[in-house]
Amino acid sequence: MTIPQSLADLLSREQEWVVEAVRAIAAHEAMPAYLVGGAVRDWLLGRRIDDLDFAVEGDAIAFTRALARAHGGEMQAHERFRTATWVAQGQSVDVVTARAETYERPAALPRVTPAAITDDLLRRDFTVDALALALRDNRLIDVCDGQGDLQRRLIRALHARSFIDDPTRIFRAARYAARLDFAVEAETRAWIDHGLPHVGALSGERVKYDLELIFVEEAPARPLSLLREWGVFRAVGIATPRDDLLTARFARLADVLTAEAWDFGSPGMSNDDLRRAAGWGALVYNLGQMSVSRWIDWIPFTAELRDALASLGALSTLSAQAFGGPPSRQSELLSAFSGLALWLGWLFDRNPLKQQAMWREWHTWRRIQPVTTGEVLKARGLPPGPRYGQLLGRLRNAWLDGEVTTPEDEGRLLDTLLSLTV
Repeated sequence: MTIPQSLADLLSREQEWVVEAVRAIAAHEAMPAYLVGGAVRDWLLGRRIDDLDFAVEGDAIAFTRALARAHGGEMQAHERFRTATWVAQGQSVDVVTARAETYERPAALPRVTPAAITDDLLRRDFTVDALALALRDNRLIDVCDGQGDLQRRLIRALHARSFIDDPTRIFRAARYAARLDFAVEAETRAWIDHGLPHVGALSGERVKYDLELIFVEEAPARPLSLLREWGVFRAVGIATPRDDLLTARFARLADVLTAEAWDFGSPGMSNDDLRRAAGWGALVYNLGQMSVSRWIDWIPFTAELRDALASLGALSTLSAQAFGGPPSRQSELLSAFSGLALWLGWLFDRNPLKQQAMWREWHTWRRIQPVTTGEVLKARGLPPGPRYGQLLGRLRNAWLDGEVTTPEDEGRLLDTLLSLTV
């Protein structure tokens, strides 16, 4: 295929610095180094390059230490797979030891042994990622006709056991097909079916990682719809929303993120973490407690997200009719839900009255408290006990419902309530 433009034209200044730093260390250490995978694929497609990954024929950990010594930054070694991560100039890049892999059983992590770059490319997921650029002489290495599949716009697995050995490749097939607008090659599609019985054997951490990569895609509904079409969720017994609901939910999320219509700092999470949380919310909202429980039993969520998702069953089934009542009643219904749960409900509930109530509960209602305190009640001669909570709750409800609007109004209402106390 015709290479559309030089690699440097698609790299940021920081990325170009990283490539030259790796090239220099490779020459100094006499260790062949290669740019591999998605960066090479995207270069050949003329797409923006987001991530840089490198493979070396040698010890990747020692190579990365040499990088950090010569060019600064920080490195983290991953001994099991002889890989390392180098962070410098605002870039985080992975450096792997070129290796061959064997799988002892389906869905297990592989056993790895050092190998040549051609062997390393043959272990990869798809032909369009089995590509390498030798940094020494800018030679393109393509052992699986990845360039041909780029021209044919096909996602093709490398062998029949691909999705049995590693069922997470099914999630990546959907993600790449949707992102690149490629078709999944017919034989590869049949091989996906062979991998479906092994999806349930994956650890929750691995499934979480790949699904959350989908959630932060530009259009997450498309790969999720492919996974539904292929029967991935059905294979593990988890119900999911219809395609039209998924599309509508992620479209709403995109609109909210663009408009910044919610105070994202309110739930105490970063924007990226909120996008991932919203992905899970889109998958489970209004599907019943069984579906939520299946995900919670499998996926290692943070405590905050786990609790929010667990509460969505109750939140989604609250009757819309209840949200026509006074604000105090609406706030009472919503008071037990976290800010994250309210945000997910506000995103995905279809009833505008409930949406408005969830917004107001988080942004206004739960911040309203009476001027009166327990100390005030004690000073007025009321003995401590359950009556304190009843009176303070009654005063708060009066503020919520507009029954009182000033501290003076509250004082008069308190006088009335105390006069009725036996």
